[in-house]
Amino acid sequence: MFLSPLIDLSQGIESSSQTLLSAAQELGISRAEARQALARAVEQQQACFDDMQQLGRQALTELESDPERFGVVIVSRPYNGLVEEAHMGIPHKFASRKIMVIPMDFLSLDQEHSKRHMYWGMGQFILKAARAIKKHPQLFGTYITNFSCGPDSFVVGYFRDIMGKKPSLTLELDSHTADAGLETRVEAFIDVVNAYRQLETSITSLEAREPFAPARVVMDNGQLEVATSSGQVLPVTDPRVKVLLPSMGEISSQAFAAILRGVGFRAVAHKPADDNVLKLGRANTSCKECLPLILTTGTLLNYLYNGKSAHEVLVYFFASGTGPCRFGQYAIFMEDLIQRHRIPDVAIMTISADNSYVGLGSDFEKRGWWAIVVADTMEDIRSMLLADARDRDSAMAVFDEQWQEILSVLEKGSLQDLEAQLERSAMKLAEIPLVKPPEQVPTVTLTGEIFVRRDGLSRQHLTEHLAQKGFATICSPIAEWVKYCNYMVDKNLNPVNMNLFEKLKFRLRNTFQNRYEKRIKSILSQSGLVKNGPVDIDEIMNSAQPHLSRDLPGEAVLTIGGALSEIVTHSCGVIAIGPFGCMPNRLSEAILNEAMTRENKLAVSSNNSFLRSVLSNIDNLPFLAIESDGSPFPQLIHAKLEAFCLRAQRLHDQMLAN
Repeated sequence: MFLSPLIDLSQGIESSSQTLLSAAQELGISRAEARQALARAVEQQQACFDDMQQLGRQALTELESDPERFGVVIVSRPYNGLVEEAHMGIPHKFASRKIMVIPMDFLSLDQEHSKRHMYWGMGQFILKAARAIKKHPQLFGTYITNFSCGPDSFVVGYFRDIMGKKPSLTLELDSHTADAGLETRVEAFIDVVNAYRQLETSITSLEAREPFAPARVVMDNGQLEVATSSGQVLPVTDPRVKVLLPSMGEISSQAFAAILRGVGFRAVAHKPADDNVLKLGRANTSCKECLPLILTTGTLLNYLYNGKSAHEVLVYFFASGTGPCRFGQYAIFMEDLIQRHRIPDVAIMTISADNSYVGLGSDFEKRGWWAIVVADTMEDIRSMLLADARDRDSAMAVFDEQWQEILSVLEKGSLQDLEAQLERSAMKLAEIPLVKPPEQVPTVTLTGEIFVRRDGLSRQHLTEHLAQKGFATICSPIAEWVKYCNYMVDKNLNPVNMNLFEKLKFRLRNTFQNRYEKRIKSILSQSGLVKNGPVDIDEIMNSAQPHLSRDLPGEAVLTIGGALSEIVTHSCGVIAIGPFGCMPNRLSEAILNEAMTRENKLAVSSNNSFLRSVLSNIDNLPFLAIESDGSPFPQLIHAKLEAFCLRAQRLHDQMLAN
């Protein structure tokens, strides 16, 4: 197995020794023998690293002895750049032209730094190599990547930013890449490098650009402040400062903006993304990043071009996190975008999944949780009305009126007033004439990536499309993700270390969150349009456990567990939707294509006689995975959706019959 020299072997022993010792015992090997073998293996691996570094130094010495020569560093992940079947002979194409080729693993990178918040190990290594290549006048980089590699959709951009005006070659390979095209690209790159080296030697000086300081959010004595591009420091509550939220579902974003206004921010939720926002986002990204990044980029630029006043200081607010998802790179990308375009008085502000989104004070956390639960529940009420209201237009008018009333109370921050308003709204919504009792309406669970499943453009208004076919959509709630983050912290599966006091405070907060959730859902269920009951994160995780370890963090485990816990129990079909090329979504799709069966559902609830009766003659459960890039769904997806609806309707009929 290939190990990067970036890896600290002592940390590797620390994190892996228990697993290795357990495996050794199963093989009949004593712990002492296993430890000795591991130590010997580490010693050999380190000796290999040392030899690689020595060869790298020898290569650079040889190269530097002839200033007319240049070398190419192969920048890649080991499974494509170091495997002949994968790199398609690219190193040989350079070597056959008498150009020295050096794998990036042979460079000495101890003194190089990577990039802020780069949580992918190979990403760190690649960016360190990029900085070493940038500094050396005779080294040039060739980045070998693969089609639809999620992390590389960001790392390649960072690599190019580090290179600046220094030429580099990026080759994106797949099984259809033609050798002739690679030959042409290599030849062109060599010509560009030669021209660059000649031009570089003729330049004596370059005019320096004016210094630019991007605005930034800072914490001073527990108070959030904004340092503007001119150096002025303003409290976030200053009238000049506006907080902008991208739309992640119109209802959710509006609710969260109301909460922020309630704690003193001048906050607005951007209207849902449209085709213009999508085009603007595509024009300012490589388009290889995932759809939510493209839309949030377009949203920011759309507001700057069409909404920001001249004297306004803008704070762009959204959540963040760490790997394996690309989501944690959004803030870094936005900061780089602001720096690259020298956009004054625009700062990025994030709260992180690593500590379960704490950091803005207990009052904000409490109100934010109310907003999340209310918005989640109202989203499902809206879906039921779209599918079941006798007069859809008048039903939506009542819904919108009640939603505005709820928003105004959310902003005030009184739980007593909120509960009173929710009761009034539940009664108003209960008066809307329906086609049939809600329990007879077939419901579909919409799960997958959190942004795409809630954003109208991203999901191509799938909720409305299903409603026209008579299906109500239960969209996996945002509260599910928050509870999952709580679960990860509670099980010590997140990188955040808490002292005893912080753990007690954390568990107390979770207790109150559960109480608020039960109370809010209980009130809104009086409308008869939604079922009462909190998100059961333990059930979701237990449902996923046979198929995916909880040690792999991210949305895949929620998609798998949620699908298996919801199907038949609460819905007659599951749709998992995510961005094109989303690794967690593809992982969950691969597993659910096999796992959505009668056998696996009964394994979740083995003693449920209702399930056994419903599934007595059903083997495969209705499931559909969709990838979205923001464009209209192709005909193939529409055909699959039609077939899915037929299967879901049959399952619903069988559920009613039992």
